[in-house]
Amino acid sequence: MTSVLKRTGSRITVIYILAVMAAMTVSEPVTVLGAIGREFHPGNAALIGLVMSFPSLVVVLGALASGAIVDRLGDRPIVFTGVLITILADLGATVAPTLKLVLAARLLGGIGYALAAVATVTLLMRVTSGKQRTAAMALWSTTIPVSFIIPFIAAGTAEKQGGWRAAFIDHAVLTAIILVLAFFSLPKPERSAGKSSRFAGLVKVLKTPWPYLLGTSNAANALRQTGTVAVLVVYLASRYGVKESGVGHMNAIFMAISGAGGLLIGRLLNRGVPAWVIGVVGNVLSIVPVALIFGAPLGYVGSIAAAWVFAFGCGLLTGMWALVPSCSPSPASMGVTNGLVTQLIMVGVLLGSPLMFWANSKSGAAPMQILNVVTVLINLLCGLPVWLRGVVVQHHARPVDQVTAEAK
Repeated sequence: MTSVLKRTGSRITVIYILAVMAAMTVSEPVTVLGAIGREFHPGNAALIGLVMSFPSLVVVLGALASGAIVDRLGDRPIVFTGVLITILADLGATVAPTLKLVLAARLLGGIGYALAAVATVTLLMRVTSGKQRTAAMALWSTTIPVSFIIPFIAAGTAEKQGGWRAAFIDHAVLTAIILVLAFFSLPKPERSAGKSSRFAGLVKVLKTPWPYLLGTSNAANALRQTGTVAVLVVYLASRYGVKESGVGHMNAIFMAISGAGGLLIGRLLNRGVPAWVIGVVGNVLSIVPVALIFGAPLGYVGSIAAAWVFAFGCGLLTGMWALVPSCSPSPASMGVTNGLVTQLIMVGVLLGSPLMFWANSKSGAAPMQILNVVTVLINLLCGLPVWLRGVVVQHHARPVDQVTAEAK
């Protein structure tokens, strides 16, 4: 069993699932936001959206620092630390008697997510190389969409278990199970990790334009995608008189399609399809459906179909995460590069839900349409320079299995 878990394919799988569980720190309450609102009755509707996106605030503020910590102390111990913190945060949310304490627990979960998100992707880079790395990074880019699939599939389960707090308990249990498997699977950091100063690498990353451009481009896409999927549950239920749980189940397919789009990126890039072509197609497929959903009487079925087209377009754009290794100035600064890109992306995740809930609360479709257009323009303007650059092959990194074998 242990030998199977130590194979490269198994390690990629375990790292990926851990990353999904960490990303669920944001998405786990998405189908119970209405129930949380009904219990606490906040004066500002944006606070309900903040319950979902609050962990993103910590990532926005701390992902770069997390990357520096990963480069200094090693990815494996930081993965374990981050995941354990997210479990503790889940337990805190289950006993919180006020909305302020729920938000405090969500803040703690954000600390764990910031550490785990950066450490898992850095570890994934360490155990892969070449085309396998491109495919693995494209797979990793689907962690956020997939992190929404589980809550949407389980929509209504928390209510049957006794209330919205059950959603946090379920996540804590699932995460703990995967963490046990990770203990036997994840490789230890290479001996050189943590022995030299990483400040030179940090400075190099901060002076390099590519992480900023890719991160900002993906942030615009993340804002539009996470915000739209969060408000879609409330919007469609209110406009067409359907159950919120029913919209949640349809959103599970939404996220599966988005994940498929992101996963496809690795295959397309490895086959030589230009990244800029993929990016343009992704934006075309995503801008029109949102305009129709919030601006035309499509009906419930038509709106769901349009949302699925939007999901695939967003998935293609999310998959551009596969270009992150090309944005790093050196192998010693992979953690910081991941941290900077992650930090920028999470700005979009943080703003997505509150902005979309605010826009949806206004009369008319204009606010939603403006957000749609602005995010597409930001994605294109910032993404094109990186997409035109394409995949830059880095030969300095080798899979950890190969390094271990040579050492023996």
